[in-house]
Amino acid sequence: MVWQLLLVAAIGAVAYIDRTAAFQLMLHRPLVVATAMGAVFGNAFAGAQVGAVLELLYLVRLPVGASTPPDDTGAAMFGGAAAAVASSSIGLDAGSFSAVLLLSVPCAETGKAVDRLVRRVNGRIAALTIESVERGDSQAVEHGLLAGVALFAISGTVLALSFSGLGLAAGKLLLPCFGPASKARFAVMLPLFPLIGAASVFSCTRTDRTAPAFYLTMWTVFAATLFFRWAG
Repeated sequence: MVWQLLLVAAIGAVAYIDRTAAFQLMLHRPLVVATAMGAVFGNAFAGAQVGAVLELLYLVRLPVGASTPPDDTGAAMFGGAAAAVASSSIGLDAGSFSAVLLLSVPCAETGKAVDRLVRRVNGRIAALTIESVERGDSQAVEHGLLAGVALFAISGTVLALSFSGLGLAAGKLLLPCFGPASKARFAVMLPLFPLIGAASVFSCTRTDRTAPAFYLTMWTVFAATLFFRWAG
């Protein structure tokens, strides 16, 4: 478990730095993060199942400019951990799948609030850096940049450990409490999530040139969902 927590901390630090502060290699995307979390906790396949749907749901919610979108990285960390521990030898059942997706929403909103706080603190670091430069400190910019990156890394580590812990608790303690009737109700909702994500992508499609991206994304996720269900 210690090694798992260390891996989660490392994944969280890298993912949240990659999210806005540096790199931006798409390592923070839900499909990547959920799969990695699933692998850490014993089932990368189940993590990828959840990550594929979360990817579609949050595909057009980007941290552009001053916009602070929901924390899809945190949702994926929760979802990947929960899916891994809740899955059985035949995969993640449809009811648990839907429940994990719904339970990930509060994590995304909590992460969004933390992101706003971190950005405000980072703004204060920038202001202090400017003041230091004006006083003649030639290394202030370097120190300010390092402090900003460290801030995102520390907050990412804390969020990763928190969300993964909640995911483990949900997968081990909460989801097993659902009876067959509850899981059947949740299972009915599963086809709606790809449709919601597809509608979100379509709403951002403005021209004929971008329309193919919508159809390609929609069919890719639908195909991936069907493949995961068949292979599981």
